[in-house]
Amino acid sequence: MSEQGFLSIRGLTKRYAAFTAVEDLDLDVPRGELVAFLGPSGCGKTTSLRMIAGLVPATSGRIVVDGKDLTEVPTHRRDMGLVFQSYALFPHMSIARNVAFGLEMRKVPKDEIARRVKEAIALVHLTGKEEHRPTQLSGGQQQRVALARALVVRPSILLLDEPLSNLDAKLRDEMRNEIREIQQRLGITAIFVTHDQGEALTMCDKVVVMNQGRLEQLGTPVDLYERPRTAFVASFVGRTNRLASVAKDGSVEIAGQRIAAPAGLSGPVEVMIRPHRIAFAPAGEGVPGTIAKAVFAGDILQYDVEVAGQILSVELATRGGETVLSPGTAVGLSWRPQDVFVYGAAA
Repeated sequence: MSEQGFLSIRGLTKRYAAFTAVEDLDLDVPRGELVAFLGPSGCGKTTSLRMIAGLVPATSGRIVVDGKDLTEVPTHRRDMGLVFQSYALFPHMSIARNVAFGLEMRKVPKDEIARRVKEAIALVHLTGKEEHRPTQLSGGQQQRVALARALVVRPSILLLDEPLSNLDAKLRDEMRNEIREIQQRLGITAIFVTHDQGEALTMCDKVVVMNQGRLEQLGTPVDLYERPRTAFVASFVGRTNRLASVAKDGSVEIAGQRIAAPAGLSGPVEVMIRPHRIAFAPAGEGVPGTIAKAVFAGDILQYDVEVAGQILSVELATRGGETVLSPGTAVGLSWRPQDVFVYGAAA
């Protein structure tokens, strides 16, 4: 493995006439890591994956895998496995034939194809369904077939483009765990494109947060959640309150409280605090506010609290027997200084 990473991307850019879909992307992925590309629709994450796969030509930049420059290499010679959102299975073929297709195209000997297909189908827990057609399987089972088809060719890199978005919530959770377990067991390097922060945080070693075609932040799930570098990352990765304020003389005021501002920051700012990091203070203490709305959501109590003309969301874990406070109730709020993020306000 090179010092730069098993997968190394430098200056990767894709332009369509006057529109730039991806701009100057630099990224290193160590061998065996699962890395998520996370961001809203149109941020450039899928375009980036398709350039890595060779499905979309890059306008500029380089894609290097294990020291080999693949920038101009066609898709079928890049040794990558692809799993798409739509499964893309052949409906007239059995599950075994679907999984074998890539090996047949590579002219692998028949006895080896049979052995590797059997192993791949067992890996995704579909043994006994080899002769079924895709239409006879559930959505989750079809996605397992798509995963087996990608893995059976033993790719150097596995690329997954929103593979769970067509599944219901329970199946998504199951497939998250299965994909992660298989990826770790095989030690395969993988890129996982998603707009779902939960998938990115729970499945991946590192997360690339993209916004408007650019890499906003790269880090571990803990890094992104606890130390977001920009207001976009803080608001996209996890839930957060956004309050307007002004930085002056090294601090920011929130409802009469002074909070240290980042060095050199002055003028209009956004202050962000995650709802579950806010607590109710003892009577007569904390930042004064008034309950505007209360919702019992089973595992949490959700409150909207008016504070100095702005609304703060507060989430409290339930333990049974709680009294739900009524709108109009006066409360005090408290939070730790390290749970407050301050960013320059967007122009």
